[in-house]
Amino acid sequence: MSNFMKLVQNESQKLYKKKSFFIAYAIMAIMAIAAAIIINQTVLRENIGAIDFVNLILGLDGFGSIFVLIAIIFTASIVTIEHQLGTIKFLLIRAHSRSTILASKYVTLILYITVLLAFTTVIALIMGMLLLDTSNLSMTEVIQNLGSTLLYTIVYATIMFMFGVLTRSMGATIGIGLVLNFVEGILVMLLSRYEWAKYTLFLNTNLSAYKNGGAPMEGMTLAFSSMMIALYMALFLAISFTVFNKRDI
Repeated sequence: MSNFMKLVQNESQKLYKKKSFFIAYAIMAIMAIAAAIIINQTVLRENIGAIDFVNLILGLDGFGSIFVLIAIIFTASIVTIEHQLGTIKFLLIRAHSRSTILASKYVTLILYITVLLAFTTVIALIMGMLLLDTSNLSMTEVIQNLGSTLLYTIVYATIMFMFGVLTRSMGATIGIGLVLNFVEGILVMLLSRYEWAKYTLFLNTNLSAYKNGGAPMEGMTLAFSSMMIALYMALFLAISFTVFNKRDI
């Protein structure tokens, strides 16, 4: 376990040394601060309280979609850049299995996404409490939105992680991610008329649909969607590790 944590630490240090690492933090912070100031200085302040603002920043139908795009771009680079630079060979000659090396990259990816989203949440909360009405602020609702967006983003990151392993191309992986993100809503709308659609991934990923007793489709439950997400992610990771272990580098 200690050797694995050292690999994760090594992967994290690679990220910290890149100037681009902090760009995502800057984007999310500037976005949240600017949005709060604009709302505070306009008539929108009368209708948007602190909880509404946090939901806007975190929600997938708001600025949360930008966070997903950042995750797509970041995930596309974490595996493919090693292939493009040829440094993946140096990792594989060390006394670690291929599965361990790939797992360390995946864990680093999840940690990065989680910390960035937590940072964004804190900034949104601070700005909302400083500039907007806090009478209806509910930490329970904030945590629910945070969890929903985090899980959705991790699902997307896992898909992109798989395509990064399969294609070994950052451009191709980003392109696939952007196309999926763009057509997802259309696919959900077209497929939702069919009973079997409840077994497809994207009809289950947005858990915010279950707020206030709702559901993506009649008969679907939070437990069902959680199970489907777990099965799909297990499949994507199984493909990633199988290909990475068998392919010549």
